[in-house]
Amino acid sequence: SYIPILATALCAVSLTRATPPNVVFILADDYGYNDIGYHNPDILTPHMDRLASEGVTLEQSYVQPVCTPTRSALMTGLYPFHLGRQGQPIATTQPSGLTLDRMLLPEYLK
Repeated sequence: SYIPILATALCAVSLTRATPPNVVFILADDYGYNDIGYHNPDILTPHMDRLASEGVTLEQSYVQPVCTPTRSALMTGLYPFHLGRQGQPIATTQPSGLTLDRMLLPEYLK
């Protein structure tokens, strides 16, 4: 799982600063490589372009084809098939989600 490593790195950065860093992670479903201005001048995304120029962009990321597996992997640092979330999105009426025995990214960042 990458989450403890990420949390440790962020904690190390916050120890050298007077205040903890702000972390903004934007996850956009169905967003193609050329669907943003800093890759395609025909697309106007000035706010996203500014965020990208002032921050860090992840260009070589692998995601799942639908939202539930992608989000479960992001929040836990585990492949979705380890969580039973490799299939279709969770329906809004489905009374289940991630199991409670996993630590999630926000818990590591406390």
